[in-house]
Amino acid sequence: MDRLLHPVARRDAEARVNPFGQVSEDLRAAMAPLGKVLAPILIISSAYNILLLSGSFFMLLTYDDVLPSRSVPSLISLLLLVMLAYAFQAVLDVVRGRIMVHVGSRFLGATSERVLDIVSRFELRRGPMPNGAQIVRDADTVRAFLSSSGPLAILDLPWIVIYLLILSVFHWSLGLLALGGVGVLVTLMIVNNRTTGPLALATMRSGARRINLAESTMRNAETLRALGMEGERRRQWQRAEVEYLDANDRFSYLSSTLTGATKAFRMFLQSATLALGAFLVIEGQATGGIIIASSILSSRALAPVEQVIAQWKNMVACRQALTRMREMMEAIPAEAEPMGLEAPCVSLSVRALAAAPPGSKRVTLGDVHFDLKAGDALAVIGRSGSGKTTLARAVCGVWPALRGAVRLDGATLDQWSSAQRARFMGYVPQKIELFEGSIAQNIARFQAGADRAAVLAAARAADCHDLIVRLEGGYDGAIGPGGGGLSAGQQQRIALARALYGDPFLVVLDEPNSNLDHDGEQALGRAIGHLRKRGGIAIVIAHRPSILAQVSHVLVMNGGKVESFETREDFERRVRTTAQAKMSVSGVAGRNAESRSGEPGASARTSGPGESETADSSETEELGQ
Repeated sequence: MDRLLHPVARRDAEARVNPFGQVSEDLRAAMAPLGKVLAPILIISSAYNILLLSGSFFMLLTYDDVLPSRSVPSLISLLLLVMLAYAFQAVLDVVRGRIMVHVGSRFLGATSERVLDIVSRFELRRGPMPNGAQIVRDADTVRAFLSSSGPLAILDLPWIVIYLLILSVFHWSLGLLALGGVGVLVTLMIVNNRTTGPLALATMRSGARRINLAESTMRNAETLRALGMEGERRRQWQRAEVEYLDANDRFSYLSSTLTGATKAFRMFLQSATLALGAFLVIEGQATGGIIIASSILSSRALAPVEQVIAQWKNMVACRQALTRMREMMEAIPAEAEPMGLEAPCVSLSVRALAAAPPGSKRVTLGDVHFDLKAGDALAVIGRSGSGKTTLARAVCGVWPALRGAVRLDGATLDQWSSAQRARFMGYVPQKIELFEGSIAQNIARFQAGADRAAVLAAARAADCHDLIVRLEGGYDGAIGPGGGGLSAGQQQRIALARALYGDPFLVVLDEPNSNLDHDGEQALGRAIGHLRKRGGIAIVIAHRPSILAQVSHVLVMNGGKVESFETREDFERRVRTTAQAKMSVSGVAGRNAESRSGEPGASARTSGPGESETADSSETEELGQ
């Protein structure tokens, strides 16, 4: 995914230096809490690691001083001291663990808005998002690692040097043996890094494909069952499952093998330290207490390395998640909030507008020009694939313009934020999406403290008030996921009410009558008429000619370009002229055929009503296209 998204993002050298990879400005801001608590954590970890020495020195003093002196008071005193040290050690361990949990939560809170911003804008700017909403899972992965013992194990690594120095004070050979053990464990850690990194990436990708397949199956369950495609989808799922399990098993097997080897080697090293200590005692170079103390201390010296190896899988996952998050944030930069202008109320001007689906290299809309003023309504017609929906999305600012501009009262759309544009713009997409909540919440666009009167006014403007009150629960009726519980026509009429909420100046309707019955068509016509009377502008993408009675202008699209833009009267006059010309040509052809056949009666019957029907049908077809 990183190669496809942002080639500049391949900075492996820096990623090797920094275990978390390179981070962007957004991630640096999110990591700020970690920087603020780093000094306190280091102080607490230092005290914690010093207290870890208490066990070793307790054994040393017990074997070398208490046992030879047979002093019970000394033994009790040492026991009380070591108990106090262990108590402080437990408290410090809990405190630094809770601090890291807080850091993880702060990270998730700091990136939450940017993550949602990327999820909502990525497809509108760059095309389909790779691996679905993977960035959400990535943010959870980073939070989980920051809240775990992994970062603390990294902070404990420098204390290995202190433990080795203390072992060397006991005897230089003990320090050298522990140093060799650390070297072996570090070698295992490097091997772990180089071997598990590619496997972890393969596991992530196969897991993402598996989740995407499951989500696609859930969204298209109706189509899969109706068309008998469940068997093939089941085979695709099985292949994805096998691929995921294979990648995950190889990664887990290798990771567990290295972890097991690390544990076994640490236990062997502890035994080797005991054996070396015993040899030193036999040779008279050490005391009996050093045997036990050095064994505990060597185990403690290797513990941070072992913990880092045990957390390596999570650390690799965290680094990869941070890399993907950084690439996403670079691909979709944060938008600066514009100052904003007053709501437009005079005109809409489109100049040399060119647009294309995000991520596509094929321009589907080019060099579009037209002007509308308050009270106008434009019907955009044309064959399928002629660029009508692209025009609707570009006019609304949903898709960015490649060239040209859309201006409202002379100002380009980027002089308002999307939230600011929502105050004077309404939109009904080609694919209706209603959200979980009540009907009233959907009409009010889930605005906090929405005005009840404005909701009712929008429903009445869309002429769907009576439809809503007949539904179970009325305006408080619950809408399930994807508009569940409502027919396609009901969803379309509620979506129209949502577009008209707040009396917007510009309303763009993409095939708003595709699922409407006769009553719905009439309600749509009345809504457009009401919008025009109050001084708004309507743009309607239409395939049905019935909508033309409600508009003032007609724009015909063909191949992504404007074929004609004219008033409705001029368009209808041109269509009638064209139809009459076709009828005249057809009539001449019929008379010629009659003269050749010598059967005027038959020819007259062929060229009479049939020609008129042909002309009418061709006119209707042209409007419908």
